[in-house]
Amino acid sequence: MREFDPETERPETPRERPEPAFRVKDRRHSAPPEEGIEEAGKGEEPVSTVPTVVDQYRQRAEAAEKKLLEYISAFKQSQAEQDRFRERLTCDVERRVALQFGGLVAEILESLDDLDLALAHTADVPEAEPLARGVALARDRFLAALARQGVERVDLTGEDFDPNVAEAVRVDPVREPERDGKVTEMLRPGYRLGERVIRPARVAVGRLGG
Repeated sequence: MREFDPETERPETPRERPEPAFRVKDRRHSAPPEEGIEEAGKGEEPVSTVPTVVDQYRQRAEAAEKKLLEYISAFKQSQAEQDRFRERLTCDVERRVALQFGGLVAEILESLDDLDLALAHTADVPEAEPLARGVALARDRFLAALARQGVERVDLTGEDFDPNVAEAVRVDPVREPERDGKVTEMLRPGYRLGERVIRPARVAVGRLGG
């Protein structure tokens, strides 16, 4: 067997093969992307035509809100119409009551006129003074009861004649210019309920140079 000479001979080695190229890929999140490799889906936005669950809930919420606003608007309109109807009904009832009450008071006022006439006839009769005091007391109580119900007695003596609240049944000649067109005498008192005249007064009116 031949001896191996290390100085002149090289040991036999297997046929040399090219070493494989090993690459180490950095999978850290902060690592920059490798050259030549494009990130999957980079620069592309997914397009979906199917609404998501969130979109469906949002659409339902918007539809419900719109319907709620319609109900609120209809309710407010109905409430306003009811308020206007109640106001008209209340005004109509109050007007009817005032008319009926005014008519009733107008009939009662004739009795009050009788008391005034009785006092006028007994004013110059000394013997009738006790009777006159009783009649005056009854008349004053009558007027007080009417005043508590809003009925006011109208005294126009010395004021300008107003055909809206009085009837001129007599003309008195006057010499003073300032008395021309003025009420010179109350022949029958008038009464009003609030702004409404229940019964116009009957008066005499002065006329200059008559």
